[in-house]
Amino acid sequence: MKRILYILLLMAWTAVQAQSLFPLKISENKRYFISQQGKPFLYQADTGWGIFNKLTTKEAVEYLSFRKSQGFNTIMAMLAYSPKDTNVFGQKPFGGEVDFSQPNEAYHNHIIEIINKADSLGLLIVMSQPWVGCCNDGFGITPENAIQKNGPAKNKGYGQYLGKKFSSCKNLFWILGGDHDPKGDRECLVALAEGLYSTAPKHQLITFHASPSHSSTDLFQYSPWLGFSFIYTYWREKPHPAFISDLTPHVYEAALREWSKSDIMPFVLGESQYEGSGAISNDMGNPQIVRRQAYWTMLCGGAGHAYGSDIWNFQSNWREILRYPGAYQMGYLKEFFDQIPWWTLVPDVRHQAVVSGYGDWSKSNYVTTAVSADKKLMISYIPEIRPVYVDFGYLSGNSFKCTWFDPATGKTAKEFTVSTKNVQKVGPPYGEDWVLMVRDASLAEQ
Repeated sequence: MKRILYILLLMAWTAVQAQSLFPLKISENKRYFISQQGKPFLYQADTGWGIFNKLTTKEAVEYLSFRKSQGFNTIMAMLAYSPKDTNVFGQKPFGGEVDFSQPNEAYHNHIIEIINKADSLGLLIVMSQPWVGCCNDGFGITPENAIQKNGPAKNKGYGQYLGKKFSSCKNLFWILGGDHDPKGDRECLVALAEGLYSTAPKHQLITFHASPSHSSTDLFQYSPWLGFSFIYTYWREKPHPAFISDLTPHVYEAALREWSKSDIMPFVLGESQYEGSGAISNDMGNPQIVRRQAYWTMLCGGAGHAYGSDIWNFQSNWREILRYPGAYQMGYLKEFFDQIPWWTLVPDVRHQAVVSGYGDWSKSNYVTTAVSADKKLMISYIPEIRPVYVDFGYLSGNSFKCTWFDPATGKTAKEFTVSTKNVQKVGPPYGEDWVLMVRDASLAEQ
């Protein structure tokens, strides 16, 4: 009898696992994504940009499986980084002199194979094509490069080809652009977007990856093909050496700006500082920097975020890079938000919950706070150790369970109860950064 019960339970578990999350949909309030089961989907991405041309299918499955075990559910990747790219089999994405009307079927078939493997693991693929490039290193920017050289008609035709070629992929979103505003490429990129939108299934949402600190909606707001928005920015204190521009805003500044726009759609942190080492110092950060980028985004109305590291081009030590501490800490973030109704959180932009001690706008010490619509839950991210002053009268309830969560270890460090409706000082333990969770005590006991 026990054996029969075990088999039935195993069959039930297998059936649940077989239910695909995809295709995703957009929530009724247009703020986040939801799965086929109607559950909110927190976009937890890794920037595995080079997976399609650097890895075999077997290696790709190894990478995807490892990231899945760390809590990632989304992989951002490039169909090709530059016109010169070849995959591990020596195949080029196009025939001729990078002729968009001559796509290489074998090259694209290899990508579909990997996307299908990702689907079986419950992973969303968000794919860029063609990558414009920040520094004349991609397909775009100048008339001599592939995007403008192919012209609007071929760009539109290639977009139509992509929509048809990948139409069976339920776990696929698209990125147009790539590290650059459209500028001289605009006519061709719009043609490609329109071609893709005309043939791809509508669940394959499209976004645009612009220059820092522009978002997709800064450049293509109200475009019918734009399904969700990327924000992209670096650390404010240092300008990005690759761009001639002023200091870029902090992630929370970009996120709150996007959240407040009238044309509401889900937005994610598409790219910011990566974990690792690199020649361009502003590109690379430490685990604390990648933690705060993610928490800032989630508490400022974001539908998710992307973690970056120098694994992106899959150099020979990519298996070691998989184990960077920041990647595991992104898993702790996912576990933390999975335990709460994060999709109900509204940014505390007027400082009605945390009324003092929230740091300085435009500085890295700025405390971001969000409160659930019913005011029974408050989450604050404190990037630098400092006490905050919470107005418990703004929250629903008479007694509150307060928890300090360490985003570096994933552990709860301290819990205490507050029974007041007044403003009270709350100080974190010693360390680098902390997350404060305040819940209505009666709700917390359920």
